[in-house]
Amino acid sequence: MLGVRGGGENSPKKVTDHSSTLASVRALREKREKGKFSRYFPDCSDECDPTSSDVEAHTGMCRVLYQKHLAWFQATERQRLMIAANRIGKTQAGAYETTAHLTGQYPHWWKGRRYEEPVSWWAAGDTSKTARDIIQLELLGPMNAIGTGFLPRHVIEHFSRKPGVPDGVETIWIKHVEKEHGAPCISELGLKSYDQRRESFQGTKKHGIWLDEEPPEDIHVECLLRTAATDDFQGGTLMLTFTPLQGMTPLVLSFLPGGQMPTHG
Repeated sequence: MLGVRGGGENSPKKVTDHSSTLASVRALREKREKGKFSRYFPDCSDECDPTSSDVEAHTGMCRVLYQKHLAWFQATERQRLMIAANRIGKTQAGAYETTAHLTGQYPHWWKGRRYEEPVSWWAAGDTSKTARDIIQLELLGPMNAIGTGFLPRHVIEHFSRKPGVPDGVETIWIKHVEKEHGAPCISELGLKSYDQRRESFQGTKKHGIWLDEEPPEDIHVECLLRTAATDDFQGGTLMLTFTPLQGMTPLVLSFLPGGQMPTHG
């Protein structure tokens, strides 16, 4: 409680309660320090039933509830697709794994691909606007609350703005757990979009690329080439997360056993 005295000695005192504002500031600070990464796929708490896959038996986002996400994380193929309906957590899965690779901070249960050194990565969406409003938002949080996305504030070294895109970010430099001479090594993430056309995806070797919408065929081919030249895992990582709004395209069918959508599971 903060008291504010009026002008005269006998003037009534005005008391302003700032407790709710202070609580909001503290909550924002805590979110920036931890980011979303630590809140996703945790161990079960004492209040959970770890033997049950029923959502009612758990609190928060317990890992046991997301077996298909875990299977996707643990796959070691060079190219992986998570295909599902809207609001299943595809983008969050892509942002989670991207964060793990950029920072080198893998959870204790991680069995998938792993990079022990800083990485050079891309994340791309359909347009510059959707890349900003979806991928950038998931990774950084809103521009007035940087660090509330999957990347906590303390790992964000700095970022550059994207010309011509209001509040858009072009490149993010992220602190990796690997250190050199006592200082953190730095990973680099470029945010791109398919409307930049194939040429913008050419010529640069990448440890990994995350495509958060179905890409045009020519951009998909370029991303395969960009990740083919790395020494890790006999090639880099290409992750795709999207809802098949264009139907059973050749790209979608190429990931399906026998070219057929599974009927169960």
